[in-house]
Amino acid sequence: MVSAIPEQGPARPRGIARLYPRKVMHWVAIGICLVVLPLLIAVASATLFMRELALDSQTTVLEGTESIRLSRTLNDLLLGMERNARVYQVIGDTKLLTNYKDLQAQFDSVAAELLEGEENLESARQISQLRATAVELFSVFTNEPPNSSLAVNSLQRFNTMRDLTRSLVDRNSQAIEDRVKGIHAYARRGQSILLWEALMVVPVAAGLGLVIMYRVSKPMRDLDRSIRRLGAGDIDEPIKVGGPQDIQALGYRLEWLRQRLGELANQKRIFLQHISHELKTPLASIREGTNLLQGQVVGVLNEQQLEVVGILESSSVQLQRRIEDLLAFSISDEPRSELMLDSMVLKPLIQEVIYRHELPMRAKNLQLKMEVRNTRIAADSEKLDAIIDNLVSNAVKFSPDNGVIRISESVQNGRLQLDVIDAGPGIHPSEAEKIFQPFYQSSTPYSGHLKGTGLGLAIARLYARMHRGDLNVIECKAGAHMQLTLPLAIERENGVQPTCTRESA
Repeated sequence: MVSAIPEQGPARPRGIARLYPRKVMHWVAIGICLVVLPLLIAVASATLFMRELALDSQTTVLEGTESIRLSRTLNDLLLGMERNARVYQVIGDTKLLTNYKDLQAQFDSVAAELLEGEENLESARQISQLRATAVELFSVFTNEPPNSSLAVNSLQRFNTMRDLTRSLVDRNSQAIEDRVKGIHAYARRGQSILLWEALMVVPVAAGLGLVIMYRVSKPMRDLDRSIRRLGAGDIDEPIKVGGPQDIQALGYRLEWLRQRLGELANQKRIFLQHISHELKTPLASIREGTNLLQGQVVGVLNEQQLEVVGILESSSVQLQRRIEDLLAFSISDEPRSELMLDSMVLKPLIQEVIYRHELPMRAKNLQLKMEVRNTRIAADSEKLDAIIDNLVSNAVKFSPDNGVIRISESVQNGRLQLDVIDAGPGIHPSEAEKIFQPFYQSSTPYSGHLKGTGLGLAIARLYARMHRGDLNVIECKAGAHMQLTLPLAIERENGVQPTCTRESA
């Protein structure tokens, strides 16, 4: 019975912790806000500064231009007034006095306008003085007859008025220049402030971004590490994942999966142990019976019968070894043992394995084509026997009647290469790696009496890799092509030195 996925999740936060971000999307949103906020502040500060600078510049230009224009207008009107006054004193034409009056009215109006916007006290005093002088001169020219001594002497006051208007023009020009310099200084100061803001905003934004990335990426790394542990078969250590609520929820589901895998592994071990134990009882009877027959206790056997009994005896011993391998596999999923490496020739071992499968080969009338030389290797004879027995057993099992099994040996790149090829239905490329997984049942059709457990090739590849070799499926147009590679024996001057090493999967 498969247990349901638990609905348990992270405990509900209480108090102020309820305001704490609980999901990855919340952290991402907060991270974006925290990173963008300093940038927005810097942009707003720069915008306000540029706006203030633009307004100040515009005001300076407009006011300065207007002041200079009005000052120069005063100077032009003053020249017109002086010209009419001097000519009037010479010819006494009252029309000139009327023109003077009009110019004087314009002069007073412009002076009043200039005085209204003037902030400099000295300039305001001079403008007031110009207005008063203009009124006094008009009064003198109106009340005194032309060319009188008072009127002629009053003409000298135009020189003073010209000096005052020139002074106004110069002072207004200098005021504009001073304000432009102030604007330049303000711009430089603002530029410096913006530069410092940029230098501060970038590290702050980067720091906030790194904090958010760490807060989100750390639980993701823990989650990835836990998944890798499960994939590697490490289901002993409990899975604990912190961080946002949704990642914690994934951690809880992974913990449930780990517990479920542990339950399934225990069930598998118990099942294999029971099966292996149950197999030993009938096997003991078979071996006892074959021993009685081989000893001719129940009667005399002819030569062919004795050969069959010998094959049965050898097969029962081999079956006992396979049951022991199955027991070892049920304990640790991958049998670990010592490799007793001895210098040996592969050909006699292959011939012994073929002898054990002679009966099923006779039953299917299989033909064997073997091209094996006396190449010497360093290997554990029992485990190498198990590898070859599994390859030959599969080749016999899946070969059709009257089929051919080819076994060839070669040396490639300093390694021994053993190829076992049958004429059966072959192995689909999509299953080339799956068939080496424990308990995997191939989709290849099989019409025999007993179906395999799916452990043979898994154990065979494991033993091959314990020898620092490998076992693989080679693509073949017809039939299955299994290739075993093993390192050659290390030859010394006085022969091959047998070695004993401890290997584990």
